[in-house]
Amino acid sequence: MIYENNEEKRSTIWRTVLTVSSVLIIIIAVFFIVKLFTGNPLEGTWVSEGSGDTIEITDDNEMYIHPEDGSEYTVIRCNVDTKTKVLTVGGEDAVDSDIIQPGTYNYNVEQDTLTLTEREYGDQLVFMREQE
Repeated sequence: MIYENNEEKRSTIWRTVLTVSSVLIIIIAVFFIVKLFTGNPLEGTWVSEGSGDTIEITDDNEMYIHPEDGSEYTVIRCNVDTKTKVLTVGGEDAVDSDIIQPGTYNYNVEQDTLTLTEREYGDQLVFMREQE
């Protein structure tokens, strides 16, 4: 046994183990809390409910648009504002796409369903999260 006859050394080792494990638990908890509240909720691959087209939103504020027919994908800059729940797609130089037009959308995520509501006209686009 470790330090069988020395109670002081066993106590020191025990306090050290408890301190190190407590610090690790706190660090892991802080990591998950920060990731939960600061992450991009739209990050991932989404499949259009109506057409089967796919959009992929990255953490680098890029949106990859993949048409279902397998033609070449399009890359558009996007910005997600998690406080106001607004997705801004493209800019002045953005290319139009049949799947999603450049503009500003309110977004709502419920479980694995993403609903984008176009702010000017109210048109809705519904996407399902692609399971990996």
